[in-house]
Formats: sequence, C-alpha cells, structure tokens
Amino acid sequence: MNGDRSIDKPNRIPQIYGYTVCLIAVVAFLISINGIVDATFTLANPMHGPYGGHEGLTSFESYEASRVERTVPDRNVPVDTTSVETRRRRFEALRADRIGANRLQAWRRLVGSGLTMFIAVALFAWHWSWLRARMAEERAAAGRTA
Repeated sequence: MNGDRSIDKPNRIPQIYGYTVCLIAVVAFLISINGIVDATFTLANPMHGPYGGHEGLTSFESYEASRVERTVPDRNVPVDTTSVETRRRRFEALRADRIGANRLQAWRRLVGSGLTMFIAVALFAWHWSWLRARMAEERAAAGRTA
C-alpha cells in the first residue's frame, strides 16, 4: 500500500528545491547588477569613487584648501614652509594613489559581481532544465499508469 501511494502522489521536495535554487539565482543576479553598475561608474571616474581618503584631490586648489582646513594653528607646531612644487608633487602622488585604489577596488567588485552573475545564470539554467526534465518524466509516468 505504501508503494501505491508514492505512485499516486509525486515527491515535491526535488521540485521545491529546484524552484528555490532558481529563485535564489535570480536574486543573486539582480544584486550583482548593482555591483557591476557601481564598479563601472567608479572605473569611468576613479577620482570620485568611494575608496580612498576624503581630502579634496580633484584639483591642486582644492587640495590646498583642504590642507589649510586640516592644519589647526598650534603654537608648538612649526609653520609648514614647503615649496609649492613639493606640495604639488604630494598632491599628484595622493591623486595617483586615490585613482589607483579606486580602479583596483572597482575591478575587484566588477570581477566578483561578474562571477556571481555567471554562476547565477549557470545554476538557474541547469536547475530549470532539470526541473523541466523531471516534470516531463512525471507526465510520462502519469500517462503510463493511466
């Protein structure tokens, strides 16, 4: 009697598993789109990316202005007498460092999100085809028993 019941009522656990994996793959795909868009914008303009310091490095003038704001007059600290050329070299080094850090982080996020998308598509495709094959087998088995 137990064997007859399994023929009449198919096991839904594999079907639930397959649809759950497909749903999770779709959600992972959608989330990774955000990472790809964010990384693409950062690569397009690495100077304004989210990584690096917060001092103004968009121009030498903004660097000088933020530098003046950061230095608090203190009687024990000697006045900075570095030349403009030295400060400009520092600015260029900091700017290059910020651009490099933003590009690296953006590429890291782009590759990670791309791999997540690829894996999500592969999991979805495999499980979806597996589910369709199972459903076809169940229909064929139901047709044979009827």
